[in-house]
Amino acid sequence: MKSQFKFLLKSGGEALFDAASNQLHITPNSGEPRAVTLSYSESRLLQLLLDNPGETRSRNEIMEYAWDNRVVAAGSLNQAIFTLRNLIDDGTDHELLQTVPRRGYRFNAQYLMVEPTPALTIAVADTAVGIGGAVDQPEPDAAPATREPWLAGLLRSPKLLLPAYALMVGLLVLVALQRLGVFDGAASDQVIEEVVAGPLTYHFIGDSAEENARTREAFKVAVNTREEGIAGHIWINRSNRLYDLGCVRTDGATENLIFLEDNPMANLQLEMVRRCMRGWP
Repeated sequence: MKSQFKFLLKSGGEALFDAASNQLHITPNSGEPRAVTLSYSESRLLQLLLDNPGETRSRNEIMEYAWDNRVVAAGSLNQAIFTLRNLIDDGTDHELLQTVPRRGYRFNAQYLMVEPTPALTIAVADTAVGIGGAVDQPEPDAAPATREPWLAGLLRSPKLLLPAYALMVGLLVLVALQRLGVFDGAASDQVIEEVVAGPLTYHFIGDSAEENARTREAFKVAVNTREEGIAGHIWINRSNRLYDLGCVRTDGATENLIFLEDNPMANLQLEMVRRCMRGWP
């Protein structure tokens, strides 16, 4: 697994992450560069996502790698994602560290900076065997012969020029489509339903419309309640007897919380919304 990664920020700046030292170096377009020392788990989490950008990592896989199978609170992963997003200015639309509902997280490959690989040139010395079996050595001042790179030789062949050009164009098109996100979520069967309730917009995430209907019914009181200071967007996902809430408030602040569905708290769903939208007390 690599230990150093470069990626772009949404503001146009750059970030350099060194997993060996847990250092995250931020170079914004404006303002002073800064360096942040991540915690061990935050560093391992970011390294795992960056090592295979665009690939979804499950919550269990992340927990096993970032926390070394240690027993931690259910919200530890959410808190680590929340911290990383704030550090790289991804706290609003989560465009860099993307949540894949009911599956896990991934790093948007579009923002990863790939270092160019220099072309390889193999130098070989010409040798010739004489009649008596002796090897003729090149003159001391003679420059060693250089084997032409295979790609350059390929492009010099008129018969192969057109197929090679078509192959390169096809690869470039595939890369462009991947960067535009055409293939993202192709295998996803998630159903997301939006409910606007005054200044608050609910996004219910489930495997089916029927599952979302059950979740909406559980949150009926919360949806119908209007309280001052509660505004923004909230994503609600119910899985394995857990409610997973992600909130983005109107000031850009974010919150991620997890609750057990059998939590004895009075007015559980309404209280979850309050704590997610106003911040944990």
